[in-house]
Formats: sequence, structure tokens, C-alpha cells
Amino acid sequence: MKAIRNNLYQFSLYIPPMDFTIHQYLLNTDPAILFAAGTVQQAAAILPDLKTILGKKPLKYVFVSHMESDEAGGLRVLQKEYPDLTVIAGAITARELPGYGYTGKMITRRGGESLTDGDLSLSLSFIDYPSEVHLQDGLLACEKNSGILYSADLFLRFGNGMGQVIRKDWHSEVEHIDTQRVPNEEARKKLQQRLESLHPAFLAVGHGYCIDCMG
Repeated sequence: MKAIRNNLYQFSLYIPPMDFTIHQYLLNTDPAILFAAGTVQQAAAILPDLKTILGKKPLKYVFVSHMESDEAGGLRVLQKEYPDLTVIAGAITARELPGYGYTGKMITRRGGESLTDGDLSLSLSFIDYPSEVHLQDGLLACEKNSGILYSADLFLRFGNGMGQVIRKDWHSEVEHIDTQRVPNEEARKKLQQRLESLHPAFLAVGHGYCIDCMG
């Protein structure tokens, strides 16, 4: 299996009638983290590849940005294979995870907080994300060492984005976050201000085309 960037592996489902792509990502650090659990079907489909990439190393973390089935639906499938995994999520999301059948360990974080593990090989910082569907308090996650930002639904694009990377100016991307992505103007401006202070090298998007960031 080929990494989409260094030790970042992308797992994708393209839905032609919607012209829409759903992604999950394994960052094969030590410890390893999966960004988005996927649906039950997606989680089951990627398990063989996860085990091939990780070998005897466990999947320690799953990051869940917000409460939707493509982010959290497959947690119980992953927990069955990796019973010691820990979910990282915001407090509202963590509260709702038992509804998807998840009964394992959880760590809650807020924007501005961080998590470091593995003798600094995994160093995450978190950004508050007023996420779909009800503008609940979700999170984005940036891995500092690699410069990878998991952006969930924020920079969504339609099209077949499987394995595809485009180059875009970071500041322009932030500027063009519109009311379709974040309908509340005050929350949108606050998010844009926080993102402007970041300088990610790569956007691992939840849907569409990954972005190699310029600027």
C-alpha cells in the first residue's frame, strides 16, 4: 500500500451518484493514530490494510472530529480488533459515542489544547470546529511534526479525490471558508483567525482532494 504523504495512508470510498469521496487516514507514527473511524462498512473494509501497515503494532488512537456516521460509525468494529484503542474527541462528541456502540477509552480535548505521546513522535494540537450538522463543538487536529492537518468537512470538495493531491494557497483557502461550511458568522470568523495562525504543510481532508499547502 502506498502512502499519500510520507507515513500517512489514505483509505477512500467514492460514491459516483453523489460525485463524493469519503476519506480516513492512518498516520503510522509510534503510536499510530487513525483520523475518522468511517462507517461500520468502511471500518470493516480497511481492517486488513490497517493490520498489514501496522504489523504487530497496535492502533492506539482514533480521532473523531464530530458526530457523523463517517467519523464515528465504525468505532465498535475497530474496538473489537484493537480493544485497547483510545478515542480522542471533543466533550460533546465523546458523550454521544456510546450511541454508536463504542465502550472503550476516551480522551476529551478542546481547541487550544494538545496531546503528545511516543517521546514526541506524535504531537497533536486541536482547533475548535463548529461542525455539521448542528454547529456542535467539534475539533480539527494538527500533527505538529509532520505538519498534517486533519480538516474533517471544512475544506470539502466534490469529485473523485481518491489518491489525489492539489496545490493551493493556505491563506486563500482559509479566506474562502463560507457560510455553507460554517453558517454562523461569528463562529466562522473566529475559526478563520485561528487557522490563519497555523502553517500546515498538508491538509488531510475528510472529503474531496487533499491539499499540499503553499504560503
